[in-house]
Amino acid sequence: MNTLQAIQQQMLRAVIVERTPPIQTIRSDGIADAESRLDVYRQGYRIRLRDALKNEFTGLQCMTGQQFDSLLDKYVDAHPSEHYNIRWYGSGLAAFLDYARPWRDKPHMAEMARLDWAISTAFDAADEPSLGIAELSAIPPDAWANLHLSLQENLQFLACMHNTDAFRRAADAGAKRPRLHLFTRAHQVMVWRKAMTVHYRQLDDDEWQVLGAAMRGMPFAALCETLAQYHDESAAMPRMVTLLQGWLEAGLIRGLSAG
Repeated sequence: MNTLQAIQQQMLRAVIVERTPPIQTIRSDGIADAESRLDVYRQGYRIRLRDALKNEFTGLQCMTGQQFDSLLDKYVDAHPSEHYNIRWYGSGLAAFLDYARPWRDKPHMAEMARLDWAISTAFDAADEPSLGIAELSAIPPDAWANLHLSLQENLQFLACMHNTDAFRRAADAGAKRPRLHLFTRAHQVMVWRKAMTVHYRQLDDDEWQVLGAAMRGMPFAALCETLAQYHDESAAMPRMVTLLQGWLEAGLIRGLSAG
């Protein structure tokens, strides 16, 4: 290891684990001593990590309020950055909230962090084509039963026991923090990107089951059968038309295949 690499490694260890490197690496002068100079780097490192997390976890900040900075400090202490790109530093925050006290006793916080992170990573997803109404209109009626829908690969689904999406929506709009609500059973929240905009919303039970069937490769006839479990015969097909229109407008359908 050459001299420059050795100095860089010493500085890295000193900043991350707060261990002062040899005195010849950082020199004192009339303005500041070596420890004070090193502290500038230590504090700057922590501030940069906290700022990156604040940009990614706006819903969590809305939910936790004044506790947010303390939470971030604890995460920074427990998880020094392991990636050269600071963009990925927040990938472990939800897992940290799952096990670290006192947040492990507040599962809505980890749930909120997962939704924030899903929204963040959806923005970085690869571009994919999406079908419009013209492509579906060209399909012959007798071909629909065996038709398979391919959905966007950037779709993410989160099972939420709390109204976490309401906190993120309040953060996005700069609105007042909502009250926390615990559901009696999990609700599915879908996250996806259309063009340059990330969207998220709760799914009704019937839509979630139909989307799940589509992702498992079920043909259109089976999707209709799934929907019929939630609606009578007269309402099932109009509901399917409504769902298809919504998926097309949202850009969720990537392709179609037969047989």
